[in-house]
Amino acid sequence: MLKVGNKKLLVKSKYVVYKCNAKKIVNTLDKKYSYADMKSDLKKLKEAYGSILKVEVAGKSLDKRNLYYVTLGKETAKKTVYVETSIHAREYMNTKFMMKVIEEYCRGYDTKKYQGKNYSTIFNKVKLVIMPMVNPDGVTISQYGPKKIRDINLRQNLYKIAKGASFKEWKANARGVDINRNFAEGFGRESAKAPGQKLYAGKKAVSEPETKAQIAIVKKVKPNVVICYHQAGEVMYHRKHTKLSNMLYSMTKYTHVISEPTAYGTFSDYLDARNIYNCTLETGKVPAPVKNIEFKKIYKLNRYVLVAVAKMYS
Repeated sequence: MLKVGNKKLLVKSKYVVYKCNAKKIVNTLDKKYSYADMKSDLKKLKEAYGSILKVEVAGKSLDKRNLYYVTLGKETAKKTVYVETSIHAREYMNTKFMMKVIEEYCRGYDTKKYQGKNYSTIFNKVKLVIMPMVNPDGVTISQYGPKKIRDINLRQNLYKIAKGASFKEWKANARGVDINRNFAEGFGRESAKAPGQKLYAGKKAVSEPETKAQIAIVKKVKPNVVICYHQAGEVMYHRKHTKLSNMLYSMTKYTHVISEPTAYGTFSDYLDARNIYNCTLETGKVPAPVKNIEFKKIYKLNRYVLVAVAKMYS
């Protein structure tokens, strides 16, 4: 039942909540936006928009945090855009930005258009699959230090391997492995010698649960294109100029950087080896973690990126 003026109207719809009566969920004023915040908001978003938003778990981190991913749009859509953020711990502002994008796309699903096409029309043809926080343990370390890591062995080891490094600037996971160096393609090239804040590839390729979760999702959804969000520098990495990269530049004005063919065990290297086109967008000004004052600009430049990519592939 919807109340319009003095009248009550019975409206039949497959959607649970409309923009006109949906309360906003994601708090963009939250300076840290933690794993707990994301987990809570995912539950609320699922309750509000369960007919168009699916929340799933791809695995668990070393400290037993869920590795969430969401599907926005028609689950049986023939094409897929996969998106990942916060593979590096200190880049957690991208999680907040991405969660806000998810909410706004849900709120506008029936009512908003992009370049003349309804969101619902676009996402019925091309669904979004998003992993908003690839590295929840690392994010927790960057925000709060090891004290919030529940496993005593992991916690004690973190103090040992840090060797004076700033936990605020932590990039790795809970055992000092840089997930974005843990893929098999180019594994170990220019890796750090031991676990720590960044660049350590691990004892062997694909050893980390976060790496395995990424691979499992890609194998499951078979994306047509992948957008990786990192921080910082306002640049965009890709292998060659394409219609997509040019469109992303027109929207963000992030400087083009053509990636070299040498592999270093990154997620992009994994995707390149499988001929899955991908672009990496580095949001905000250096250094990371990016100051919260940057959020408005990041959101303004990137809020329509995913719907634009989906429309391009529709």
